[in-house]
Amino acid sequence: MKKVVSTVIVLLILAVLGAAVAGVLVDNSTSQNIEKEISAIKLPDSTTIDASISRTGKLTVKNGALQFYGAVLLKSGEPIGLIQSHYKNEYKGDLELKVIPLAQARVEFGDDFDPELRFSHHEGAPDGYYIAYAFANGQDPFPMLDYRTYFG
Repeated sequence: MKKVVSTVIVLLILAVLGAAVAGVLVDNSTSQNIEKEISAIKLPDSTTIDASISRTGKLTVKNGALQFYGAVLLKSGEPIGLIQSHYKNEYKGDLELKVIPLAQARVEFGDDFDPELRFSHHEGAPDGYYIAYAFANGQDPFPMLDYRTYFG
């Protein structure tokens, strides 16, 4: 009887851990899909993607909903107004896609936002760098199993 109880306990622990790992993988995949969706948008003339990133977590509000973030760093010879109107016309998805100058990223996101996610390693770059990004909020079905609930 002890062997059966021990086996059931081990199986329950494995099931809970498996669900937690699966949840994290699905959440990370969601953020990566946002990054890919933004990266797939046809680029304006004289514009290239310099870098891209995605992240899932409590990114802007530590006690808020789980957030999914995807972004690309654009390098362009075009002015911000043209880049913004191009993305507004080309993007057909459901997310609220924003395009800002890289120099505005610290103000837009704040100092508490992970510098890597706002491409801070390019902050000293000359004009012509822009960030196209989108956030999505989601419900984490098992927040007590997600390490991001505790460590943001």
